[in-house]
Amino acid sequence: MRSAIVCIAAAILSLFAVSPCVYMEIHEEILCEICAIIDDSGEISEVKVTGRRFAPDAGYFTDIKILIDDGKEIIPETDEGYGAGVAAFDFKGEGYCQLFYYASSGGSGGFGYFYVFDCSEKDTATVFDYKKFINEYSAKCNDGFVDVYSGNDLFVTYDIRQSGINCDDYVSYGVASAYVTELNFLEPVFVYSQNHYRLNAWQNVIVGAQINVVGRIITTLVYDKEKNAFVKGFSSVFEKQ
Repeated sequence: MRSAIVCIAAAILSLFAVSPCVYMEIHEEILCEICAIIDDSGEISEVKVTGRRFAPDAGYFTDIKILIDDGKEIIPETDEGYGAGVAAFDFKGEGYCQLFYYASSGGSGGFGYFYVFDCSEKDTATVFDYKKFINEYSAKCNDGFVDVYSGNDLFVTYDIRQSGINCDDYVSYGVASAYVTELNFLEPVFVYSQNHYRLNAWQNVIVGAQINVVGRIITTLVYDKEKNAFVKGFSSVFEKQ
């Protein structure tokens, strides 16, 4: 009996001895590397995105940083996610790029973490922050249709009579019958007539559950030099086929 107790104690101690070794395996990794002109000097900068795996075999990273070869270090406020990376686009139309950072929450109903950083001055400016994106839309079911409102005004109506989706099923479970998501996806788009990029923000129109996407709203976001931020332009819609 005594030998058995000694063996169990030794096994427990060995677990604690191994734990620090497992932790040490989660080291910082380079997730993305690009080269771009990011200020008016005309010189090319090297930019790296680094992070640490949530677990040794995980695809989810934490402690994400953006490192620039001039010594600047940018830490996104949401510094975790899947598929983190950075790209460079000229949103200001001044011949140099801003850094477009992206990561994802993952999952079928997932959403993105997006930032745009302007590194042209001594202090880096965050000119887009996904958390500050304002969702101006609401939705509700209306006898086989989904009405989407911008504030108090009707914006668009989707016909779901042939979709097989029943709004009442979700109401009976205490779930909102219909709603418009926050920012799901953000894409840079080049505007040829203005010779710079803008952002297109995508939002989903949902009935009850994330799998029931009945349509999408796409809103343009254009950089405003006076505000040093992106402002909303026009919105367009389409129905999911």
